Formats: sequence, C-alpha cells, structure tokens
Amino acid sequence: MCRQRRWAVWMLSLLVLAGCATPSFDMSDGSIEPVGPDGGIVIGSVLVQADQESPDSWYNQWFGRKAAGFTYDFEIVRAQTIDPDKAGRYADRYELDAKPKEERIFVARVAAGNYLIRTFRHEGMSAMGGQLDVRFSVAPGKTHYIGRLILDVPRRVTLGSPYTYKVEDARETTLAVVQKRQPGLAQNVVNAPMQGR
Repeated sequence: MCRQRRWAVWMLSLLVLAGCATPSFDMSDGSIEPVGPDGGIVIGSVLVQADQESPDSWYNQWFGRKAAGFTYDFEIVRAQTIDPDKAGRYADRYELDAKPKEERIFVARVAAGNYLIRTFRHEGMSAMGGQLDVRFSVAPGKTHYIGRLILDVPRRVTLGSPYTYKVEDARETTLAVVQKRQPGLAQNVVNAPMQGR
C-alpha cells in the first residue's frame, strides 16, 4: 500500500512539473501557421561567443568553468503593459537555449505585443548569468526579422563574470536557413531590429 502511494505521489509530481515547463521560443521544427490578426512571426538568432581571453587572476584559472561547456538559457517574455517595470508585467514566457559558437536561429509564431529577451543564464546555474532587457515588438499579421543577438562571455566563467552583448543584422544568411527549413516563410519579412535598453 505504501509503495502505491509513493508511486502515485511521484507520478502526480511529474505531471505538475510537466505542466510548468516553459515553451521554447524556437518553433521551427514543426509547421508554423500563417500570420493572422492575433499575432505575428518572429525570425532571429542568438550567438554566444566565448573567445575572450580568460582573466589572469589565479581564482578564475583555478575555480572558473570553461564557458564552452555550458548551454545558455535565454528568457523571453511578452510584456502586458507599456511600462515593463510594473509588477505582474509578463503575459507569456518562453525560453531559448544556445551553445557557444553555434548560432541558434529561431522562428516563433507569437501573440502581437512587446517582447523582452530579459535574461540569460548558464543552464542549471541560475546564479551565473545576467540581465539583458533587449526589446522587440510583434505586429499582427506580419513576419519580423529582429536580428542576431551576440552575447560575449569570458572563456572561464565564475560568479559575477562580465559580459557584453550587441545586435547585428544577419538577415540574408538567417533567412536563407529559414527558407530551407520552412519554405515560403521567409518572404515578405519586415525588418524590426531588437533594441537594447
């Protein structure tokens, strides 16, 4: 009897955790419905670079972890209000993972609104990461190209490691890849680059 209860509790826990999973911002593996009056399509990419020289301090050399060994999780949210600093401000949450030196191209069909690539973190280590607050907007009935977000992290990562980011235009190469994966989707794309805060 006790084993049955443990098994039931374990199964219930799994179902609860599965229901809490954050959806991926990359929806390019499946078929993507055409844009409509309720939302639009976003095309872009993320590239994590770990090519900077590691700091010379003995602490980083002994205790830092190689950045190339991480997977990076990016949190993407849709703001409910125009002022994204208000409490309870996020209507939808998504995540996107990326590995260093591998450009992660994404395609997402999402509700119209204002979005934020809010944070990044090293997978499984919530204390190692940072705030990005890179904004983009999605208009209904349109397909948007938002650019390539490049995140530069040091070669060895420790708590509080410095990082920089920038947005660049890689429209032609990104849309060529998307066209191969999702024929017809890369037509009539509007440039709507991400903006830093």
